[in-house]
Order: sequence, then structure tokens, then C-alpha cells
Amino acid sequence: MAKTCLRQYFVFFFLWTFYVSLADPDSGSQMTGCHRVKQAYLREHIGPASLVPSEPIYDGDISICFNAASKDKSEKSCCSKASELSYVTAAEKFLRKTIHTKNAYLKKLVMDHIVQYEERLENVIQSSYNRTSQLLIDLYDIPPSAHRQPLKDFYQDIRTYLKMKHVSLYGSVNSLFDSLFPYLYKYILEGKNISVTLSPEHTECLKNKRQEIIPNPFGPLPYNISHILNKALSTAKSYMDVLTLLVEAINTTDQMTLTEKCQHAVTRLQYCSHCQQEIDTKPCKGFCLNSMRRCLAQLSVISNDWNGLIMSVGRLQAWMAQKYDAEHTLNKLDGKLDTAIMHALTTSEKYINSTQQICGFRTPISSKQVLPKNIPASSSSGPLKIKREIGGEMYEKILEVMKELLTSLKMFDTIADDICDQQIFYDQDINSTQCWNGLTKGRYTEVVEDIPTLLTRTAMVIDPKLVSLKDKLAAMRVNLMTRYSDFDYARDRRQPMQSDSFKYGSGDYSLHHDHLQTDDEDLYGSSGDMYSGSGSGSTPVIFDVTMEDTRYTALPPAKKPNPAGGSSCLTVSLATVLMVILTLTVL
Repeated sequence: MAKTCLRQYFVFFFLWTFYVSLADPDSGSQMTGCHRVKQAYLREHIGPASLVPSEPIYDGDISICFNAASKDKSEKSCCSKASELSYVTAAEKFLRKTIHTKNAYLKKLVMDHIVQYEERLENVIQSSYNRTSQLLIDLYDIPPSAHRQPLKDFYQDIRTYLKMKHVSLYGSVNSLFDSLFPYLYKYILEGKNISVTLSPEHTECLKNKRQEIIPNPFGPLPYNISHILNKALSTAKSYMDVLTLLVEAINTTDQMTLTEKCQHAVTRLQYCSHCQQEIDTKPCKGFCLNSMRRCLAQLSVISNDWNGLIMSVGRLQAWMAQKYDAEHTLNKLDGKLDTAIMHALTTSEKYINSTQQICGFRTPISSKQVLPKNIPASSSSGPLKIKREIGGEMYEKILEVMKELLTSLKMFDTIADDICDQQIFYDQDINSTQCWNGLTKGRYTEVVEDIPTLLTRTAMVIDPKLVSLKDKLAAMRVNLMTRYSDFDYARDRRQPMQSDSFKYGSGDYSLHHDHLQTDDEDLYGSSGDMYSGSGSGSTPVIFDVTMEDTRYTALPPAKKPNPAGGSSCLTVSLATVLMVILTLTVL
């Protein structure tokens, strides 16, 4: 039975080969020459197949894949000058796509997080506005027409501040309390059922002279609110500013200028094996490391500053973990305003005479504390005050982003190694003799150089865009170090639960200082002098390259062995007969 099966296989294989050769008389010749090179050329979308010769030729203009001028003219290849140039274009596209793919996840994570964080803050601002407006209406009888515009202006200043424009939060808080004071003063006068009508002139006086009244009707609370708002919003603003710069850094590396030397090196690595018909031979690991490290060494110019800025983000995250989280502060803002108003109502006997001396309207005031309606005398704050601990969904997202950013430390020093670690593209055996070594299939014998050696041994041409990016990263690091050394981070950590007991400093916080003090070596790193002046004279080139997702074709599942017996043989024979009949029909 087995012999019969074997005989049937042989007969039908012969028939199949015979009819296929009838259908395509050139098929035998196509499997020789440069046929497989043409197939790979089309499969990888390098260019039109007409650029690849059908048979090996000698082209004296080839200069990248080998030196044709010194090459024996009897040694031919499947490359022409035209196909070699198209390989250079494909090599550049391959490298850019590889770098883009390497950075794509981190870039998308950070960009999505920026949008989510901004949307979250906007929702919190609007919610805080609604609660505060309702509080003024329900508890203090201040009509919407009286408080809507001052309240809108105040919260708009918060939005403007977060958009990195200069706004004096101290002035914004004071303006809000100035606008509210005439209505609270009226509320106080009406505490004993006294009918009071304030003239426009009197209302304007109370508004404009509120800060001259001694003691201040709202006590130190406007200063305290300004202080904590300044710290919390500055932290949020810095956080978004840093994330935006990190995205800019990734975009710059995606579009950096690749020198001609780099393009030729990647061409020899990726495609020159096609000239020798070594289509399925992977480049040697050592060959890849030397080519990629030499090509991407200029990225090291931003490595120290990138690493330092990531560590600075960790410091921002630590501040958010304490009490200077913007979401936490904004959620408690209506409660703090309520506390300030309660202070003005319960201490009116201390400043009423000063108010009357400044703005007139002498009406006897009871020394009894006047409290808002429905509020017990023991209450120290309004019932709408939000009690929310620091944390929640957004803070968890911040921790997730921070974790991913920490994994990106030294990414620009190791990007070449990460590329060469892709087993699907490169032979991973450093001593392999079955890989493409740049000249032929065999072991790569050159010494593999590390990044520090390359930086000290070679004169790099650095893209001016990378030099400019380095300066931006360094400036941002210095900016953050200045801010948070002035914020007295250590003292605030010792007193994490204080809310209104701290004192406001002299005026709004300024980002400009004459002296920088820091002992945090991790943040500053060490930027050598090797980069100073590098890249001068080189012209930046902008590339508009559309990157596609890398997709890998899955291997087919392993075939199950056919059970022994005549039925298996008959099934295969019938299938073969059908194939022969189909071919004859086509012919």
C-alpha cells in the first residue's frame, strides 16, 4: 500500500511540474538570476522592479554596497546604481520608522495624559464655580446678578494662569473679596432685621476701600488662599509644561537630520546583502551595533538633560502627593471661601467702626455674632465644603505616567541597542557565521564600539535641532530646581496636614531669581564639553515621513501528522488530480 502511494505521489508530481512549465515557460529561468531579489524589492516597497536587473550585472557606478571600481568585472551582482540609490531611500525610511515605533508608545501615553489632565482640571474648575455660586445664594443671600461676574472673573484668572500666562493670583483673590464685601456688610447690618439700602456710591466705597479697613474683615484667609492656590496651580502648570517639552523632545528625535554617512551605513546593514542574493540572511549583531551606534550617537547630546528632567517630574509628583495637588485644592476652594466669609461675619464688631469711618453710613450694630441662616453657632465652615483626600483616578494616572517615564531613563543612550535586539531583523548570536557582515555571509570580525568610545574617538556632526532641544531641557531643569527649592519642600513635608495656618509671603511667587541653589546631583547630571559648538555649519532638514505600525506575520500552525492508511493516500491523490485538472482548464 505504501509503495502504491509513493508511486502515485511521483506520477502526479511529474504531471504537475510538467503542466506548470507549460503554463509559464520562463518559470525555470526566473528561479535563477535576480528573481528573488526582484520579489523582495517589490515586497518591501523599495521601488519599481525594473530597477533590479533580471540577471547579475557589473555596474561601475555602484559605490555604497561595494567599490565597483576596484571590483573584478567578472564578479557581478543583482544591484545597479539606480537600485542602490533606492535602497538608500528605503534605509532612511526604515531607520526613521524604527525610531518612531520605539518612541510611539511613550509619546502617545504622555500626549493623551496631557489632554486628560487639562480636561479634568477644567471640570474641577467648573464644579468649584458652581458650588461657590450656590453657596453665596443659599447661605448668604447674595443674588447671582451681584456675584456672577466677579466669580467668573476669578475662575477665569485660574484658567489663564494654568495656560502659562502671567496672572496675579493674589490680586485675583483680593478682587473677589472686594466685590463680595459690600453684600456681606449689608448682610451684617440686616442681622437685627434692620432694613438697609446701600447707595451705589457707598457700595463702590466698600468695594474699593475694603483692603484699608483695620483689621481686615476676612483676616489672613485671602492671603492663605492665594498662597495655596499659587503653589498648587504652579505645580500643575509645571507638570503640563514638562510633559509638553518631553513630547517635543520625542518629536525632534523622530525628525532629526540623518547624515549621508549614516544613510549609507544603514543601507549596507539592511539592503546590500540583496546585491549578493542573500535575501534571507539577517545582518550580524555586531555589524548592527556598530552601524546603529555610530549613526545615532548624536542623540547622546540630550541624554543627560532628558534623564534629569524625568527626575524633576518625580519631584513634581511628590508635591502633588502632599497637599499641593491642583485638583485637591480646587475641590476645597469653595470651603475656604466659606471659611473666610464666616470670619467676616463673626468678627464684624472688630472692624465695623473702621468701616463706618472710611465709608460712612453710621448704623448701630449689635456686638452679637451674626451667622448665616440655618448655620449653627458652633459651625466653623459652610456645609458645602468638600472633604476629599488627595488621590483619586487622576492621581493614579499620574503615577502610571511617572512609572513609564522612569523606564525611559537613558533611552537615548540605548536606542541603538534596542533596535539591534530585535530578533526578527538581526542575528542575535554575536559569533554567528551565518549572518551578513557587510561584505558577505560570514562572521563579523570588527570590534564593537560602545557609545563613550564613539563620542571621544569620532568628530560628530550634530543636528542643530538637537542642540536647541538640549538647551530647552536644561533650562526647564534649572527652572524647576529654582521653584521647588524656594517652596521649602522639606518644611511642607514635616507639616502635611496644615491647611490655613501657614503664612503668605511677600507678594506673588516669582519664577525669576538671581541665584540658584541645589545639591541634587541626580537632576543636573554631567554634560561634558564635547557638545559645545557641535553641529555648527550643518543645515537642519525637515522630513515629512508617514510612519506605519510594524506588523509581524504570524507563523502558520504546525500541521498534524496524517494517520497512516490508504484513505490518507487517496485524499492526497484526489487533491493532486484536482490541481492538474484546474491547471489544464486554465491553459
